[in-house]
Amino acid sequence: MQVQREKSQEEEMQALRRQVDELTATNLLLQEQLARKEQFNAMIAHELRNPLSPIIIYAQMVGRPAQRAETIQRGTKIIVSQARRLVRLVDDLLDNARLSSGQFALVREMCDVVVLTKEIVEQLRPIAPHHTLQVEVPDAPVIGNWDSGRLQQALGNLLDNAIKYSDPETTITVRIITTPDVAHISVHNQGTSIPSAESSELFRPYVRLKGANRQRGSGLGLYITKCIIEAHGGMLRLEPHTAESQGTTFSFDLPLH
Repeated sequence: MQVQREKSQEEEMQALRRQVDELTATNLLLQEQLARKEQFNAMIAHELRNPLSPIIIYAQMVGRPAQRAETIQRGTKIIVSQARRLVRLVDDLLDNARLSSGQFALVREMCDVVVLTKEIVEQLRPIAPHHTLQVEVPDAPVIGNWDSGRLQQALGNLLDNAIKYSDPETTITVRIITTPDVAHISVHNQGTSIPSAESSELFRPYVRLKGANRQRGSGLGLYITKCIIEAHGGMLRLEPHTAESQGTTFSFDLPLH
């Protein structure tokens, strides 16, 4: 009887220890989630402020009397480009909410990815005056049944990252290569490559790599881009590079049929 009582007490103690361990683990997880949420909110505020500052500055400049036509034209282009960056950020936030609630969907239509790519590159030129944006695409149209707005959002995110994480006076190349079945699209920037050991973390929401400390971001861009590409039946990849100085290349395939 005494042995059974002691055994029962030991089992109860073990159960209590398990409960304490589970509660401790849950508490640590909640603390980590809260810290990540606070960090995310700070990053979003920073991301929103980045385009707003030049919008205000150039709007004031354009609004001054007797401005030269060239100044007005350049200022207007920068205002529009920065406003489109804000739209992409807001779209990322909305899409993150849609993905969480299972309401993310594409609106497909026949569109030319060559025209789409050229448009998004031209939209970003005014905010990357110290980079060379190079486009290598087929002469003929590359048409598929895709969501053109989402693809512009995805390409815009990849180009924003390429600009943000490469040094001035370097080249960013957008390339389209086709096969009978797919359109292969890549965005390459020159400079330091992302270590392959960190590549598994790239496409998770709210995650930023250690080497990205000099730049702040929401941590949503690549995650949303990955979801957009996968919804089209493709896959977003970080291409491997053999040397640290070979730069970074993200690529994906879009089914043509």
